[in-house]
Amino acid sequence: MAGLVTACGSGGTDNAASSGPDLSSSSGAAASSGAGAPSSAGQAAGDAAQQVSTTIEQALQRAPITFESEKADLTAQATQTLGEIAKALQGNTVKISIATHAGYPDAEKAKALSEKRAEAITTALEGLGVTKDRVAQDATGNEKAQGDQALNTQISVAQ
Repeated sequence: MAGLVTACGSGGTDNAASSGPDLSSSSGAAASSGAGAPSSAGQAAGDAAQQVSTTIEQALQRAPITFESEKADLTAQATQTLGEIAKALQGNTVKISIATHAGYPDAEKAKALSEKRAEAITTALEGLGVTKDRVAQDATGNEKAQGDQALNTQISVAQ
């Protein structure tokens, strides 16, 4: 129970890291009782996803992808961060999810700007060699973030 409380109380990134060993030991037990080839392929895909996830986290920590208020234009810094993410996506089939927001009180206006921001990111990634089918867009409008938080973009490995 204490482990559950600790995991629930920590941030999302820590949850994934702390649950990682438990999941790998479970899948390791399953892998030893099953055929080796499918779990090798699954392990390779899992390793690629973990590497991409780590690269995304590090890139966003160095240079978060943010937008100016009421705009959907990517900054040079955002484009550089997307370049790092695109490079991490080369040579694998990992898919990513981008969540964009806009803090307008008017939900319709917020949704439209959020969609423009998501499209700007997807278009930039396409220009960097990432096919559109590998990018899931979650344009949340003003549903999940308000104020300055609505200027930030989240990118993660798609589940």
